[in-house]
Amino acid sequence: MTSDSFDLPVAALRPAEKILREIETAGSMILAVKYGAKAHGFVIGLTCVGSITEEQGEVLILQFDRATERKLRELSI
Repeated sequence: MTSDSFDLPVAALRPAEKILREIETAGSMILAVKYGAKAHGFVIGLTCVGSITEEQGEVLILQFDRATERKLRELSI
């Protein structure tokens, strides 16, 4: 997944890219889950302060969840 698919304000794009990179480079299942949880908190925070809509938040959480699931499958092999 690329960060180009993120529909975010400019100020939130860099942190989102960093979290995605952390998920994709996690060296263990525990770290992958930790970074996935960090992504959820990030999205909830953006939604709470009104930076993104609830619909954008749902899409963003789906993107982070897919990346986390992909990494967990990779690490379980």
